[in-house]
Amino acid sequence: MQSLFFWKTWVKDYRWAWYLSASAFILTLFFLWLSYFQGAGGVIDWVKLQEQKVIETSVHQFRLGPFELSIPGDSYVILEYFHGSDISPNTTASYLFLLALAFSAVVMITVITTMERFWFFAGMGLFILFMVSLRLEVLGIFGWHNQAPAIAALILYVLPAYYFNRIKTTVSFVIRLSWYTGVTLFLTVMIRFFSIVDYPFYHLTLTGYTPGLIISVLFIIMIAHEVLALFVNMVSQGSAKSLRHLSIISVIYFSNLVITCFHELGIIQWNFPYINLYMLLTLSAVIGIWGFRQREALYENILPFAPFGAYFFMALGTVCFATTGQLLGNSNDPALKIIRDAIIFSHTGYGLIFLAYIFSNFVLLLARNLPVYKVLYNPTRMPYFTYRFAGMITMLAFVFYSNWREYVFHGLAGFYNTAGDLYTLLGNDAYAQSFYEQGQAQGFENNRSNYALATLRSSRFNLDEAHYDYELANGRRPTPYSLANAGNIYVWENDMPDAIRMYQRGINILRGSTILENNLGFAYAKVHNLDSAVHYLARAREHTFTKASAETNFLALAALELVPLKVDSTLNLFDASYNGVVGNAIALSTLQQQDFKTNVLPLREKKLNLYSATVLNNYLIKYATSLDTTFLNSAYAIASDSLNGDYNETIKSALAFGYYFQGNVAKALELLAELTFVTQSYQGKFNYIMGLWALEQGNPELASSYFTYADTYDYKDARFYNAIALSEAGRIADASAAWDSVSTQTDIEQRSIALQMKKILELQFQDVLTLTDKEKYQFCRYKMGLRDSLQYNRIVNTFDNVNYKAQAILDFSRRYYDAGDLVPAIRYFNRIAGLELTDKRLYDDVRHFELLMLADRGDMVSLARQINKGITFDRTHTLDKLLFTALIAESSGDTIAAKKNYEILGRYNPYFEEGVISAASFFRRNGKGLKPYTILSEAIQINGNSMRLLKAYAAEAERMGFDEYAYNATLRIRELEAAIR
Repeated sequence: MQSLFFWKTWVKDYRWAWYLSASAFILTLFFLWLSYFQGAGGVIDWVKLQEQKVIETSVHQFRLGPFELSIPGDSYVILEYFHGSDISPNTTASYLFLLALAFSAVVMITVITTMERFWFFAGMGLFILFMVSLRLEVLGIFGWHNQAPAIAALILYVLPAYYFNRIKTTVSFVIRLSWYTGVTLFLTVMIRFFSIVDYPFYHLTLTGYTPGLIISVLFIIMIAHEVLALFVNMVSQGSAKSLRHLSIISVIYFSNLVITCFHELGIIQWNFPYINLYMLLTLSAVIGIWGFRQREALYENILPFAPFGAYFFMALGTVCFATTGQLLGNSNDPALKIIRDAIIFSHTGYGLIFLAYIFSNFVLLLARNLPVYKVLYNPTRMPYFTYRFAGMITMLAFVFYSNWREYVFHGLAGFYNTAGDLYTLLGNDAYAQSFYEQGQAQGFENNRSNYALATLRSSRFNLDEAHYDYELANGRRPTPYSLANAGNIYVWENDMPDAIRMYQRGINILRGSTILENNLGFAYAKVHNLDSAVHYLARAREHTFTKASAETNFLALAALELVPLKVDSTLNLFDASYNGVVGNAIALSTLQQQDFKTNVLPLREKKLNLYSATVLNNYLIKYATSLDTTFLNSAYAIASDSLNGDYNETIKSALAFGYYFQGNVAKALELLAELTFVTQSYQGKFNYIMGLWALEQGNPELASSYFTYADTYDYKDARFYNAIALSEAGRIADASAAWDSVSTQTDIEQRSIALQMKKILELQFQDVLTLTDKEKYQFCRYKMGLRDSLQYNRIVNTFDNVNYKAQAILDFSRRYYDAGDLVPAIRYFNRIAGLELTDKRLYDDVRHFELLMLADRGDMVSLARQINKGITFDRTHTLDKLLFTALIAESSGDTIAAKKNYEILGRYNPYFEEGVISAASFFRRNGKGLKPYTILSEAIQINGNSMRLLKAYAAEAERMGFDEYAYNATLRIRELEAAIR
């Protein structure tokens, strides 16, 4: 046990120095393994790229004569896939390497000062070479780009070394170590504050690359036989059959070494658990501490193991681990190729000769089960030098077989990669690219150089060269990042078959890569291959990192492919905290008209991103008919925030639906008008929606103008709906021409409707009586005006279907009401009383129209009585309810409650003439000023075809003394009267 913890017998100062060097050794070992497990993730991150698809849903439907019209709204679904980011040099790993290199250099020069004359000068020569290789002149300390900084540094290191070694030999090791530590810290401060270049320490990382790599390879060779030496120690501790045990263990060990060696050489590619080379390095280095002590007899004439040899060994190991950790942390695979091959070639070559050394010298001792470990480095036949020389030859045989020039090229490629990283940090992409190109040329198919070039070129849309770079990157040492990106380039080109081929290749190389499985599921979704998409997304969902993305894609796929799902039940199994999942789930529930009971907080995030904006938009569309004012105003504030400018247009267009179905038609039209003005991309869409709203609100003339604009952008069914609007407006000639245009469209249903409507519009009265009730109703609605009341009555009396008859009578009554002729409107309305209606919606329309006429007559008693008979007010009759409430409150003397409702009625919906006129009348009776006039004038700015509004406006303008405005309104009234009669 004492020999195991050999440092405990040292003096205190030496023990503390040992603890310091051992700590550095252990920390850099942890650094190596942390970098190993981090992989290429040290310099590359996964970026989620999104593709948004529009899912058109029906927000609301309404009936207009014989037509059932649907108002569309856009929900959005998100598909997402993973993409490797640009290279971001791992400065932490690089600076840890530089710190370890500086620490080890301090330890080694301190140890060198304790050596005898020849070895001291040899060691100092190597140290001077190391300092020169750092090229301090590139740092521009104090602006000097010459050898002055290097000379000054050498003076601070070399002269004290000579003093300690040749003049003042009694100076303690700790003081020497402290001096060189102080010198190194002094140089660090000088570099930090007086170097004129950016990232001066990263420059040193670059110049320290070569000495670090050389020291690492030498250390690996130095410890190459330690595993076999450990086996000798294990089997010769007094156990029986030492020779047999050693033979068996050695055969197993060497079999694995040789198989791994052949794998690294590319000779075999078996599905076999090869030796982890970094684990082999770790094991050899750790047991090498005691092995180096055991062979002290071989080098004690140079320096003793206790303590200087131990310090020297730990310093070499620290450099090796730090160098390897830095290369792993920066995914510098061409340089790692040198490290890996040095490990396996040295362990195989030196191990093979070391076995010959053991059997040549100690086979008889092993056969007698004697403790060979005690004399392992005291050979009798084959000298230790011979073993070392033969081992070197054997190792070089592997190197030459692999073409030794390749290792020179790989070393240069690793250097150029580090240089490219430096200029990446400096923001000089042109220089970075030139170094990566040199790395690409030197290290054939190295991943690092080619990946960096591919990302640089793809960012500039040079996709052809990016394809070539990714092909090279994936040639020998592919990473998940390079494999995924190689497929993503094809996605960007919309070449989905090649993207699928590339993702499948990646999955074959990297079994179980859920990143690639998610991307492959995404690609299959793009080509509508439902089964394959679901298969790969289900596999990607099994891993935490890709679970949310796979679920997002699955719900998007279900929406795009109309897969019937119970959304709430599905969402209970999914990650409902991820906005991508929630947004797609809301869109799917809207599309399939399902209730959505999952709790959602769409206003939680004030600064929107694509996901939260999608959730908010889809929520607004889903619940457009039931949102309250508070919610809408809060959402409007978020959409108007300058931070959310990228999503302003989308959210406001969805908000317009909410305001519309709340009854605030003016606000809804204002929002869409604003968006129509500021955008070119969606003018057709927004004009189309406003046209449908205008139709529902009873202004077909305005609707026609909206549809005409939408048709210029060839948006959806604008031409078809324009024909309906012209028919509703009574413009027979224009409507006939419009239907003629629709009849040439490819849509069979629209062509059939167009032919039917043309037939109706061209009919003469004498041909009507023989038609079906449906056609008679259409003729009455589109061909007959108020002047045709006698002919109208004749046709109505021939209806057999009571619903068609009642609808025709209700339409005619509304025309009189809209024209301001209440008496004939009531007379016609009363004819519906004896009809037994079977259409519930028609029955509700009749009852609500009766309430409006009672309100217009001022018959509050009858109005209240009818309301109490169980009439319901849905969202489409919100303003009706407000009007009746205001009228009843006013009649009972509650002007405060009435005023509150009239404020809303006066500005919400200019198409709700009853509310606007009643509000103007209330404020005329209960106040002074221009408010009644303002209410009416603002209403006719939007609804300028309403005779009732124009009559009220003309009267108010005349009352206010605005005679010219009153006269113009009167002229407009006469034009409208002539048109409808």
